[in-house]
Amino acid sequence: MLILTMAVVAMLSGARTGVPVWLGGLAAWAAVALMWPGLDRRQRRLSWGLIGIGLAALLWAGWQSGQWYWMGILTKNVTLLGMLAAVSFLQLLGLGGDDEAPPRGRGALWRTIAGVHAFGAIINLSAVFIMADRVAAGRTPSIAQLGALTRGFLGAALWSPFFAATAVALTNAPGATLGELAAAGIPLALVLIVLAARDLLREHDDGRDFVGYPMHLASLGVPLALALIVIAGHFVLSSWSTLAIITIAAPLMVSGIVIRRSGFGAGSAQLARHAVRRLPAMRGEMSLFLAAAVFATGLEALIASSGGWLPMTHVGAPQAAMVLAGMIVLCVLGIHAVISITTVAAWLAPLNPDPVLMAVVYVQCWAIGLAASPMSGIHLALQGRYGASGAEMARGNVRYSLQAYVAAVVVLFILAWWRGL
Repeated sequence: MLILTMAVVAMLSGARTGVPVWLGGLAAWAAVALMWPGLDRRQRRLSWGLIGIGLAALLWAGWQSGQWYWMGILTKNVTLLGMLAAVSFLQLLGLGGDDEAPPRGRGALWRTIAGVHAFGAIINLSAVFIMADRVAAGRTPSIAQLGALTRGFLGAALWSPFFAATAVALTNAPGATLGELAAAGIPLALVLIVLAARDLLREHDDGRDFVGYPMHLASLGVPLALALIVIAGHFVLSSWSTLAIITIAAPLMVSGIVIRRSGFGAGSAQLARHAVRRLPAMRGEMSLFLAAAVFATGLEALIASSGGWLPMTHVGAPQAAMVLAGMIVLCVLGIHAVISITTVAAWLAPLNPDPVLMAVVYVQCWAIGLAASPMSGIHLALQGRYGASGAEMARGNVRYSLQAYVAAVVVLFILAWWRGL
């Protein structure tokens, strides 16, 4: 109930109704307090570390300046978490293809990467699990299968409005819009799909033995419909934030489809079960994002009170490329992309960088850095579910990530030229 309250408050705040977003922050923190015993040791250590550093920075900045910038603890990332809670209902929609024999060969590899990209863009990580279960047939998926699924899935971070990466980017780059982000992200996502498939074909005997997922164009109906609803809502409800539109559109559409498929009684029961069982399973994401809010609030206060040191006076394409490289290295070292993004956003804020350029850098960091990180959420999830080695999956993506970085830098230079930077 607290998570649902947070999502409703986040939506109302984004709809410019005057409801203060800090009410959602109170609900979110209360929910995390109740769910804290369910966190594993690593999640607790990371959360306590971020909270400790953030509070220490906040106290130091307040003691130095006499000003206390504590409200961000209750406001940062709340609208993002509300969107993630709403999007989780999309997991109730199936992907189709359950009655077919899995395809094999080069074509199967291409279709699997494109399919997990399309479905992952809408229903997030659940698409990876559904497809991995199907292609593995009760066994641990091969490195080639895992590489296809992770690369295709993470590429959707470049443009999907239903991805946490997009929400984090838009939150930390005020002024950037979903349309501008997608205009730069979709072409790069297509390039990354090609790079991912070609790299796997070279490494794994031209894909002859690859077992993929049965994909059909008809299966894309629901994802496309939801995307069109969000796009239409962006124009009709121009005063609403994109996150608010997604927060209300996703559960409403899912509710309509589930009730039509199963009837009112059974459909309502499915929705209720999801709220009771799946929303509390967000404890990892919620603890991380709220801890990151404390960290970012403290860092911003520290920078505001001390003036900060910056190695640059302007953020153009070369500087953005260097920042992206540093963020990817941090991902490889185990620093979550959320932390890197919030840190860079606070660090570069005094320079007033172009919001679109920075938003694109943030989603590129997510799409590329997490593919090469053994500690990324998707690798940890696959390791826990199938027993695959996170380090082995990350090593298999290193060459792909280097190629993807080069393509990303090209996009940054084109974008900087287009924006007149």
